[in-house]
Amino acid sequence: MKMKISGLAIAAALFGTCLPVIASEATSDGFPPAQNLDYTHLPGADQDTDGGAAPLGGNNFYLFVAGSAFTPRTSAQSVTYPGAGCSTSTNGITTSLQLPDGAEVQGVRLFYYNNGTPGSAVGLFLTAYTGVGGINDLLTGTSTQTTGYTSEFFAAPSALVIDNANQSYVLTATMGASVRFCGIRVFYIP
Repeated sequence: MKMKISGLAIAAALFGTCLPVIASEATSDGFPPAQNLDYTHLPGADQDTDGGAAPLGGNNFYLFVAGSAFTPRTSAQSVTYPGAGCSTSTNGITTSLQLPDGAEVQGVRLFYYNNGTPGSAVGLFLTAYTGVGGINDLLTGTSTQTTGYTSEFFAAPSALVIDNANQSYVLTATMGASVRFCGIRVFYIP
């Protein structure tokens, strides 16, 4: 007798055995479980009046990069994944920012978790490199909240127009030992 096994049955069997491992992974370092995240959104130009993201369409666009997509800046540092797309690191972590040529960056929203340790913060940098030694930090910010999952908006200090012919762009995050870096959302007009 031949038995047919559906793709749904296989998926249920696989995910049924994986879920407990994923759930327990987030608590191994003392952080709370990453399920049912409840972010506090501090107001910014990328938010509408009810705290949600500004409606897409028109001229508003976003590029959201999870903290887990960032890589170490040095070969000697460690980066860990506590769950929910967040990272922790002993030094700065970085990723390339790829936006359309001529796009104007309005600002960035920093997403992070702080376990309540006073003085712990996440720093963010949007940096341009010329390829011939030129370095320019175009936008910087430091987190201010000390408890829980939070996001904060940092407006561009002036018009930041992407010039892919002459510069490359990088996002960098630095953090204290008791902070998770969960991502950066870039708010721009193409």
